[in-house]
Amino acid sequence: MKSLFNIAAFVMSASLIFFSCTTTKITNIWKDDGYRGAPFSDLFVIGVAKKENTRRSFENKFVEKLKAAGVQAVASSSVMPSDQKIEKEAILAAIEKLDIDAVLVTRLISLKEEEIRSPSTSEQGRPDDYQGRYYRDYSTAYGYTHQPAQYTTSVRVGLETKLYDAGTEKLIWSATSKTANPKSRIELFDSVIEALVRDLKRNNLLH
Repeated sequence: MKSLFNIAAFVMSASLIFFSCTTTKITNIWKDDGYRGAPFSDLFVIGVAKKENTRRSFENKFVEKLKAAGVQAVASSSVMPSDQKIEKEAILAAIEKLDIDAVLVTRLISLKEEEIRSPSTSEQGRPDDYQGRYYRDYSTAYGYTHQPAQYTTSVRVGLETKLYDAGTEKLIWSATSKTANPKSRIELFDSVIEALVRDLKRNNLLH
């Protein structure tokens, strides 16, 4: 399983990116059509990450966004020690103690960096540029300005998020998020989480 956000340093290098905005698209959405339960109101949020500060940052941001949407949530990092491996038994113990009704898990599934080349351009100078100059007769040959090819870096981050019913342990919903050109880790988190919360609300899975 790929760790969620071993991209921390990678995304920080996005200062090299020349794109103006970060966009997230939600794809590959799946929902259990047989689910007849009520929308969930108390979530346990897990971010699978190698670095504890990254896990904590992501989970806290997710909890913040959920609470802003009127949903109670708890970050796993707030109740499970950083040296405690995230395993089923530990999760079950935590959700029983906290009276949680759903578990939300996010992990990294893809991370791509591409170099994009913009072709070079040549522009001919205006006739006025050469009036009264001794080399005006050569304007056709020398009246061009050349702009070399430009290179920019494009970053694509793919995450997978799954929602489980805490009581039955069944998968209720899953989705893949694809984010283009995040300039920072926080901007990535904001864009992804806001898109996920909207889709969960749209599917009537959040109270």
